[in-house]
Amino acid sequence: MKRTSITIIGMGPRGLSVLERLAAVATARQLLLDIILIDPGECGAGVHAARQPQHLLINTLASQVTMFPAARAVEHAPVCATPSLTEWARQEGYRRVGERYYRLGGNGGYDITDSDYLPRSLLGEYLGWVYQQVAAAMPAGVSLTHHRLRAADLRQQPDGSFVIELDSGYIVLSDFVFLTTGHGSNLPSDLDAWLAKFAQDHARYNSKLALVRHVYPVEQLSRISADARVAIQGLGLSAHDVIAELTAGRGGAFIDSEDGLRYQPSGREPKLTLCSRNCLPYAARGINQKGLNGRHQPRYFTPDAVDALRRQALIARGTSQLDFDRELLPLLKREMGEVYRATPGATSIDDDTLFAELLFPLQARQFASLHDFRRYFRDWLQADLAEARKGNLASPAKAATDVLRDVRATLQAAIEHGGLTPASHRKFLNVYHPAINRAAFGPPLRRNEELLALLDAGVIALQSGPGSRIEIDENDSIYLLNTKFAGGMEKQPVDVVVIARLDAFFPETDTSLLIRNMLKRGLFRPYYNGVFHPGGIDINRAGQPLNGQGDVVANIWALGYPAEGPHYYTHALPRPQMRSRQVLDADRCVAMLVAQIAGNPRRGARRRSVTSATSHSTL
Repeated sequence: MKRTSITIIGMGPRGLSVLERLAAVATARQLLLDIILIDPGECGAGVHAARQPQHLLINTLASQVTMFPAARAVEHAPVCATPSLTEWARQEGYRRVGERYYRLGGNGGYDITDSDYLPRSLLGEYLGWVYQQVAAAMPAGVSLTHHRLRAADLRQQPDGSFVIELDSGYIVLSDFVFLTTGHGSNLPSDLDAWLAKFAQDHARYNSKLALVRHVYPVEQLSRISADARVAIQGLGLSAHDVIAELTAGRGGAFIDSEDGLRYQPSGREPKLTLCSRNCLPYAARGINQKGLNGRHQPRYFTPDAVDALRRQALIARGTSQLDFDRELLPLLKREMGEVYRATPGATSIDDDTLFAELLFPLQARQFASLHDFRRYFRDWLQADLAEARKGNLASPAKAATDVLRDVRATLQAAIEHGGLTPASHRKFLNVYHPAINRAAFGPPLRRNEELLALLDAGVIALQSGPGSRIEIDENDSIYLLNTKFAGGMEKQPVDVVVIARLDAFFPETDTSLLIRNMLKRGLFRPYYNGVFHPGGIDINRAGQPLNGQGDVVANIWALGYPAEGPHYYTHALPRPQMRSRQVLDADRCVAMLVAQIAGNPRRGARRRSVTSATSHSTL
């Protein structure tokens, strides 16, 4: 049997899933493989580095995170132990002491429970452990090499194989490629470039002046002066990381008291304020009452219902594309409304009003002044925390918004690969997607308790409201945070603007040299739904890129963020005992690869053409 070379570019969680599936199928079928991993960092963790502060949390229950497929979800079982993140942490002897986690064995602290949200550093450590287990379980016929470099270019040969150039100039040859590059960054927008140039030009007059476009790694925030006025743009999960780093990361402490959580400042915190399009934080997640794999079983917003709507649309309009507002949203509203009204303590409310209150609480609201909005902000935050403490089954509001998590697979089926009309797709991503994230995919309730404590301590002061804009003041060499209220314009000075959001993947503006070169060579094209470009590269339903002419590029697959556009919501990690998208995508692509190997038994060995001092062989 001939050997086959396979390269995985990007070894975060998506690349790790591909490697795990390759290990399983290689063991079952006794394949002879040379697997090449290209990633400048540790394999497995990706952006979830094991060496980062413990005050940065994952926003998913650790018991609902795994890197392994559910039993019977795949043909070939994993080749190593398959603990969830929580099970692994317990096995490693981690225990909770206050809000931190230490390896204590059986002594001291408290057991990690299924309700714990663990630090992201432990997730990174877990992902690294999974990689080591998978690598160690590779059968004798598989070699594994990790190049700790970046891929800079990729060319396809006439025989369908690939030449991969690393950023050191070294060349790797490969029969097959998986593109799992994960999070990237874009070139600055015109607004960001303008704000950055202002900071650069005026830093001589205001030494505190700065624009922070990318918050990770958060250690870079140590450059922000303690006497700076800092505006955090965005109130999502990245904003909570910034807040944690600039408070707990600077020696402050959250203390539980009879009156609730309070914050003890260290004196080294800058003056913080928040701003975003709505200027409302993500709603806290309700305490989980569904167990590890419990979920609402939908009656109205189902894959069968979506299929039926497509058939009706094809007959009526000659296209199977749907309009989300007109055809899908009524079903989703009804699903949420039925769950809400079936929960004890629910008020009498119609579907439309409920949906608007849960997802668009500021709709039709007007605030007379900043003081007026501050009062609303605090009342909203306290009310949301009260609902979150009831739990995701006992709170009517949290039970209803949790439906949005439970029907995510149906949303994907409705949206992906041009499932919506271009105009509806654009509106969904611009209007409904942010609202769904804010209502259903927020932080642990502890994070919003901390936010309330920081407001009480005066470390965070709300200085803007909905629709705020960041402008510049050249005379005073500062930024201005401007909000228009009914009673007039509110202008607040700030020295530092921190953009607390991750870049979406747009291949034409991505900063990656590999992506730019592949685009220039026509190895893929940006994905368009009609005239709308939601992001991502164009792929077929098998995950293979389409080139500039629309033809399938053989022997390469794109998974995860590169495909966020034709796909929707690709970043969710697998859940135990669930048919998780990440694992199933990897399994399907690996199965295609194996079928191609079987159909071409004379495929020659494409051994690594070079090795370098910055590469190491794992096996």
